[in-house]
Amino acid sequence: MFSASPARLSRPAVALVLVPGLLAAVGLVALLLWSAPRADIAVPGPDATAEEAVEAYLDAVVARDFATANAIDGRPGDDLGRFSHPTEMHLVAVDGTVSDTCGSKVLFTADVENGDVSMPDGRTFWGICVSRDHDGIWRITDEGVA
Repeated sequence: MFSASPARLSRPAVALVLVPGLLAAVGLVALLLWSAPRADIAVPGPDATAEEAVEAYLDAVVARDFATANAIDGRPGDDLGRFSHPTEMHLVAVDGTVSDTCGSKVLFTADVENGDVSMPDGRTFWGICVSRDHDGIWRITDEGVA
């Protein structure tokens, strides 16, 4: 009698199937770990200063705590998500706060990372406008330097 045995794949054939699958799985895990928040930054309360609100926003973006960053950023359509790759600004010094038509403009010096052509990497002078919302929390209304 003839007995049929199941076909066996050779080791190279198994490797051709398993290795790409394992590499894809490792890549996916690495992407999920990279995109995860690195710290939990608190949303400044109503007793915070404009400078503290801007500092919390900058810290939240660097820490990938986009829930906090989005809570502080009051501009529609500027929400950050898990896979966002925003420009990071590492605060060096707050240079002052001035009244502006946009609210309080917090001027600061920061080291920029992940910048694009409009804001290359390196030290820069920048400003973020904030104003108090109905709940007393500072919200970003605009940014830039004029």
